[in-house]
Amino acid sequence: MSQNTLRDSFLTRLLARWERHYLWRVTLAFQTTSLLAAGLGIYYIVLNAGLSEEQFARLAETVFGLVGIANLLVFLYGRAITPNARSRLAAWAQAQKAEIPLLPQPEQEEAAWREVTAYPWRFTRFSVLISFFQVILPAALYLYWLGGFSLAQSIHVVIGGVIAANGLLLFFYFALEWALEPVRAVLVPSDAERQHNGLQGIRLQPRLLMVFLSIGTTTLLMVAALAYQKALRLTVPGADTAAILRELQIQLMGIALAGLILTIGLSYLLARSVATPINRLRAAMSAVEQGKLNQRAEVTFTDEIGHLSIAFNTMMTQLEALQSTLEQQVKERTKQLTATVEVGRVASSILDIDHLLDKVVNLITDRFGYYYTAIYLIDPSEKWAELREATGQAGSVLKQNRHRIEISGKSMVADCIREKMPRIAQNATTEKQRFENPLLPYTRSEIALPLMVGERILGVLNVHSTKAADFDTEIIETMQNVASQIAIALENARLFQEAQQSIRELQAIQKQYLFEGWTSVKSYNDALEYEIGEPSEAANQILQSVIELRNQVFGQITLEGHAEWTPEQRSLVDAVAAQAAIALENARLVAESRQIALRERALAEINSKIWAAGSVDNILQTVVKELGKRLDASGAAIELKLDENP
Repeated sequence: MSQNTLRDSFLTRLLARWERHYLWRVTLAFQTTSLLAAGLGIYYIVLNAGLSEEQFARLAETVFGLVGIANLLVFLYGRAITPNARSRLAAWAQAQKAEIPLLPQPEQEEAAWREVTAYPWRFTRFSVLISFFQVILPAALYLYWLGGFSLAQSIHVVIGGVIAANGLLLFFYFALEWALEPVRAVLVPSDAERQHNGLQGIRLQPRLLMVFLSIGTTTLLMVAALAYQKALRLTVPGADTAAILRELQIQLMGIALAGLILTIGLSYLLARSVATPINRLRAAMSAVEQGKLNQRAEVTFTDEIGHLSIAFNTMMTQLEALQSTLEQQVKERTKQLTATVEVGRVASSILDIDHLLDKVVNLITDRFGYYYTAIYLIDPSEKWAELREATGQAGSVLKQNRHRIEISGKSMVADCIREKMPRIAQNATTEKQRFENPLLPYTRSEIALPLMVGERILGVLNVHSTKAADFDTEIIETMQNVASQIAIALENARLFQEAQQSIRELQAIQKQYLFEGWTSVKSYNDALEYEIGEPSEAANQILQSVIELRNQVFGQITLEGHAEWTPEQRSLVDAVAAQAAIALENARLVAESRQIALRERALAEINSKIWAAGSVDNILQTVVKELGKRLDASGAAIELKLDENP
């Protein structure tokens, strides 16, 4: 566990234990250091002012008494400027005990946040005024006028007080900034704007100026006071100049060492106050680089880095919201595409128009979550758009009433058919061209999409939603794709039905042709049957297989046996029957072709003889002779006769 984690854990536990008393107890604990600072100031005065024992006692009594009064005033001031912070801490403690979230109170949140972020520098500023006007000046004046101090000694009192106050006040500021980190973490408002408005800490530039000005002032005062004292001693007649200079040299080295220590200490505090929040912010950025967009920087510092942390958190909140929105959009888009694919799959797999429309409208309603879906198809007269399918109770009633819309009338469906363009009503209550259907009272937006195949319109896909402005650009594009798939499916179903009708007509013609062909064959041949073997009363196992071709039965095979016929034998008989049907039909066609060929040849021969006859008598004789001979007739006659009453 790192030092920062230990520190944070210690301060957090201390805050949880002290709750609303944390602020004044921490302040009181740090104020005890003022006694140590006062002692150091007295020590400086003793070293440089040459005080007697009586003067030392009077100095100590005066300084410690005034410091005690000053501490009381500063303590009361600290409580007076943090009422909302202490109240908010009390509410936080109660919420922690009840294990419930802290109730938001925007005004009190911002006021408490402003108080706790401004507390270190406001407390330090008041302490500066109190130190100077309550401790340093009164002590110097009192000791000069009533305490028997000389002017030089009083000046050393002022210098010692300023040096002690400088170090003490810088300690107050940095110590309070450190100690109030967990309080700021608890009281930070949830709203970024209130965080910015309430952030009242000292910025980096004034902080740097304060630190280096304090170091320079302290060093300059110490050196100036020391030089002034040594100069006075050198003016005394008979003074040991060498001893004074050696003493001055040693003291200057001491001052340099003290200044170096002070510089290192204050530089460390300053560097830490800058490096710690930057490191934490960098750690948050590293977590974001790893994809943790829910990472937030700690808003516990009151300078520019605090503002930067707030800006970082705001940016991450927006990025997280954007990612969530994009994920939701991708999810919705995926859902739409999935629904579109499903509609297309169903539409392409069903060739019955009624079944197709029923499936499609219910699928659109279910998958897209719409209120009502209907499909209108143009009737053959092209004057009406007939409702072919619709969802819900309203759809059932409209279908029972054979609902239809006049294409030349005023409605979204009619406009869509005439214009061959989508019609959209994002607010159904304000759309003048929209037909207000009493069976659909919850419609808030509506869209009508043409079912187009090429340049030909088949009908309209009509969708209703209970949400206003529910059809954005992506939805319109998706629904247009769905409408295109429905139109193609309807056209395919129509073409399939036409093809099936043509096939049925062709099959009927072929069946009639086969029937007539074999009927004519049977008329010329009374017995078209062949048997082998003798019927036996013991042969009780009969196997029959029809001889058929193109669903026209024109024969049968019957087998009798003593044993039960096996499936393999039955399959063999069926296969032979199928082959026999083809062979018989081929034989009939060959015979029919031969007859046609003979007839055509006979006709050609008769025609040639008829055309060869030169007179009417010869033509009549040729016709009668040739027909009688060709048809084996026993007699033939031909007569020319005019109809007297045509």
